[in-house]
Amino acid sequence: MSNQEIHIQTHTGSDGMVHLDIPTGIIDRDIELKISFATPEQDLPQDRELEEILAHAKPASNLAEYAGTITLTEDPLTFQKNIRSEW
Repeated sequence: MSNQEIHIQTHTGSDGMVHLDIPTGIIDRDIELKISFATPEQDLPQDRELEEILAHAKPASNLAEYAGTITLTEDPLTFQKNIRSEW
């Protein structure tokens, strides 16, 4: 099945539905029709919420300055196993 795209710009009816008659030129054959749609840019509630979260987010930390500053007396994996076995 070869892929073809049909781009349609239309207006929804008062029932919120899009009523379409789409000529394909393909007669008496099974086809797969994929439809996607885009809405005009709107200020959606989740967009405002995301913008607010991002506005108050802390900037990413640069931990490179701490690299190599810790000296451990024990292997980290051994320490982790020991501390977990206490639970």
